Amino acid sequence: MLFERDNELAHLLNLAENVTQSNGQLVTISGEAGIGKSSLLRAFTQQIDDKNDCVWGMCDALFTPRPLGPLHDILEMLPDLETDRRLEAGIELFPRLLSYFSNLSAPMVLIIEDVHWADNGTLDFIRFLGRRITLCPILFIITYRDDELGRDHPLTRILGDLPNDRLHRIGLKPLSMKSVKEMASGDVDPASLMQITGGNPFFVSEILADGSDKNRRVPESVQDAVNSRLSRLEEAHRLMLEQLSIIAVPIAPELHCSEMENSERWIAASLSVGILQEESDGKLRFRHELARRATASRFSSIELRGLHKRHLDILLRSPEKYSFAELMHHAKGAADAAAIMRYASAAAENAARLGAHREAAGYLEAALQYIDIADTQEAAEIYEAWAYESSISNQIDDRVLEATRHALTLWRAIGRSDKIAENLRSLSRLHWYRGESAQANRYLDEAVKLFEQLQDDGKLALAYSMRSQMMMLNSHMEEAISWGERALTKAGETEASEVRVHALNNVGTAKLFLGDKTGIDDLQQSLSLAISKNLHEDAARVYTNLSEYAVDIRDLELAEKTITDGVAFDTKHDLDSWTYYLLGRKVQLRLEQGRLEEAVSIAQEVIETEGQTLLMRLPARIMLARAQLRLADKEAIKTLEQARHDALETGEVQYQIPILLGFLEKAWLSGAAAVVDDAMFALGKIDIERFSVWTKGEYAFWAKLLGRPTGLSFNSPITSFDDAVDGHYEKAGDKFADAGANYLANICYGLSAKPSLVSKALTSLREQKADAAVARLIDAAETRGIGRDRLKIPRGPYNAARQNSLGLTAKEQVVLKLLGQGLSNGEIAETLSRSPRTIEHHVSSILQKMNVENRMAAVLKLKDEPWHFDMVKDDLLS
Repeated sequence: MLFERDNELAHLLNLAENVTQSNGQLVTISGEAGIGKSSLLRAFTQQIDDKNDCVWGMCDALFTPRPLGPLHDILEMLPDLETDRRLEAGIELFPRLLSYFSNLSAPMVLIIEDVHWADNGTLDFIRFLGRRITLCPILFIITYRDDELGRDHPLTRILGDLPNDRLHRIGLKPLSMKSVKEMASGDVDPASLMQITGGNPFFVSEILADGSDKNRRVPESVQDAVNSRLSRLEEAHRLMLEQLSIIAVPIAPELHCSEMENSERWIAASLSVGILQEESDGKLRFRHELARRATASRFSSIELRGLHKRHLDILLRSPEKYSFAELMHHAKGAADAAAIMRYASAAAENAARLGAHREAAGYLEAALQYIDIADTQEAAEIYEAWAYESSISNQIDDRVLEATRHALTLWRAIGRSDKIAENLRSLSRLHWYRGESAQANRYLDEAVKLFEQLQDDGKLALAYSMRSQMMMLNSHMEEAISWGERALTKAGETEASEVRVHALNNVGTAKLFLGDKTGIDDLQQSLSLAISKNLHEDAARVYTNLSEYAVDIRDLELAEKTITDGVAFDTKHDLDSWTYYLLGRKVQLRLEQGRLEEAVSIAQEVIETEGQTLLMRLPARIMLARAQLRLADKEAIKTLEQARHDALETGEVQYQIPILLGFLEKAWLSGAAAVVDDAMFALGKIDIERFSVWTKGEYAFWAKLLGRPTGLSFNSPITSFDDAVDGHYEKAGDKFADAGANYLANICYGLSAKPSLVSKALTSLREQKADAAVARLIDAAETRGIGRDRLKIPRGPYNAARQNSLGLTAKEQVVLKLLGQGLSNGEIAETLSRSPRTIEHHVSSILQKMNVENRMAAVLKLKDEPWHFDMVKDDLLS
C-alpha cells in the first residue's frame, strides 16, 4: 500500500494517458534512498499494464558501472533489436533506439532507474533521447537519489539540458507522522519510529516487517532491521540470500542460483515475503538496494572474498554468458589475481571503445595490483594502457608519468624499439599537458629519431604529426603545416586513419590562425574520422582547437556551438582533461559576450577542481584575470600575475600573448604607466609572426589607446580591431556587435565622437557590471571634449567613483583621506564607526585601483598627484 503518493501517482497516470505520437514527455522521480521511487513506479505500471507497453532499464551499483548497462536491459526487452550486449557500441545504439521508438504504433513507457549510478554513456543517452522526446510516443521516466548528487555530478548538467516544456519533476518527500502512525501497529511507538527513520518509507517498512515484540527495542538502523529480519529466516533461506547479496546486477536464477540447493523454494519464499522481487524478464532483485548492501555487510572481508570467489568460479564455467563488467566485479571482490589479469585488458578495451574511459582506467588499475605475476610484455601493456586511460579521464599526476616510464623500461628490456618510440611520444604528450614544454620537446625529439631508424612509414608519419602539433602549439604555424603535410605524405592514403586524424587537425588549425579558412574543412574531416574510428582524444582536440579559433576571431555563434558540442562529447567519453580546458574557452566566450560574472563563476569552478594540471587550468585562469579587471575586482592583479607566471612556465606564446594583452587592458583601465612599459617590452620580444591575425589586431588596438604605436601595418581591415586602430570606432563597434562581442563593441562605441553613442555604451557596460571600463570611458570622453553634462551616465552603486579619475567610491575617498592623515586601520574604523575588517577591504580596494603595493605608496601618490583627489572634502567625513 502506498502512503502519501496519490498525487504523484495520478500525475503519472495522466501523463501516460496523454502521450501521443508528437507529445512525448519526460519525468524525473527523485528522493533519498528508500523514499519509495520504485514502489511508486510499481503501482503506476500495474495500473497501466493493459494500456501501454513498459520497458525497464536499471543502473547497477557495481564497483565499475556497466557501460550502457540500462540500454542493454532495454534491448533484451525489444527482441527485434537484439544485439551483443558486451560489444555493441553506444554510437550505434542511440540512433537505432530512436528510430525504434519514433516508429511505435502505440505509446510506450520507458523507465531507467537509479541513474545516479549511471555511466556516462547512459547519461548521454538520456540527454540524446530527452532532447528528441517530441519525436517519440513515449513517457520517459528516470529515477535518481538526489541525496547522492553532489554539485559536480554529471546528472545535474544532463537535467539542465532537457527541454523544460516536456520535463515533469516529481520529488518524493518523507512520510508524515500521520502516515507513520497508520503504518505502525499498536505494539510500536510511532514517535520513536518516526525519530529513527525520519519518515523514510523503506526504513519504516523494514523495521515493521521485523515483527519486533512490544518490549523489544526498535532497531536503530536499517542494518539492524535487515539483520533482525534475516535472523528469523530458516538457515538455508538466509544463506541463499547472503550469497545473492554480492551480486550487484539483475540476478538470473538459471545462472546465479544453479549451484544453490533448493534455490527455487527459497526464491519463492523470498518473493512471497517481499525480500526479492521479480522483473518482467524473470530476473530477480532485492526489493531495495539498501537491503542487498545491508545483507552483504554482514560478512567479514575474508568471508566476502570467499563468496565472490565461489561465484566467480561459477561464472568462469561459461564466461561468454556474462558481461566483462560482472566478471571483473567478482574477480575484484575475490581478489583473484589470475582472473583480474585475464579480463582487465579486454574489459578496459571494451569500456574505452564505448567512451567509458574512467571505467577502463578502473579495470586496469585493478590489474596493476597484481602486475608482478604478469610477464614483461603484458606488464608493459597494462602500464601503458592504464597511463593513457587515466590521463584522459582522471588526472595527469606523477603516477601516470611513472607508469609510462615503467612501460618504457619494460619495452627496453625486451628490445621493442617501436614500443619504446611510442612511449617516448606518450611522455612528450603527458609533459605537454602538464605545461612542461622543455621535457615534451626532448621526448618528442627522441621519439622522432627512433621512428626514423625503424623505417616504419606509418609510425614515422605519426611522429611527424606530433612535431606538427608541437609547432602549432608554439605558434610556428608555417612549420606546423609543413610537418603536417609531411606526415600525410608519409602515411599515404591507405595508412591508419589515426595519422590522418592527427595531422589534419594540426594543419587545419594552423591554417585558420594564419587566416586561411579552408582549415575548417581539414578540422571537420579530422573530426568525422575521429568519431567514426572511436579516436576520442583526437575528436576532443578538434573541438578544442576549433573553439579557440572561433572565439579568437569573434565568430561567437560558431564558438557557442563548438564548445557546447565539445563539452558534451568530452563528458560522454570521460575526457576530463579536455573538458576543463574547453571550459576555459567557454570563459573566454562569456568574456567576449560581456557576461562577466558568469565568466568568473565558470573559471573559478575550473580552477578549484582538484587534479587538473597547470595547462588545463590556464585558459580559465587567464580569462578570469581579464574578467576581474573589467569588474574592478581587487583580486585582478593577483590573478594576472599568477596567470603570467603559469604562461611563462609553459614556454608557449599562445598563452603568454593573451595575458600580456590583459596587462595592456589593465594599463588602459587604470592608467598605470609602469604596466604599459613592461607589457609592451614583453610583447615586442615576441616574433610578430607568432601572433594570429586577431591577436595582432588586439595588440595594436590596446597600444593605440595607450598612445604606444606598435609600427604594425594593416593593408586592409581584416579584423574589427583593424577598423578601431584606424580610428573608425563606430564601424568597429558595429562589427563587434554583429558578432555578439558586446564588451569590445561598447568599448569602441564609448570611444566614438557621438555623445549618444557613448551614453549607450556606458549603459550597456554598466549592465555588464564592467565598472572599470565605465569609469575609464567617462574620463576618455572628457579628454575628447565630451563633458559629463552631455552624457547620460547610468545609475549604479558607484556614482562617486564615476567622478573620480581612479574610480574610487565615496567611502574609499574618505578612507584615503584618513590614510593621508596617518591614521591606522583601527583608528579609521573607530572614526567611521565601521568594523576593522570593513576598513581592510576598503584599503585593499584603494591600493588595487591606485596600482600601488602598500599604504605608504598610496599616501605618497596622494601627495604627488593631488588633482586625483580634489573632491575629497572634509564634509565627506560626516
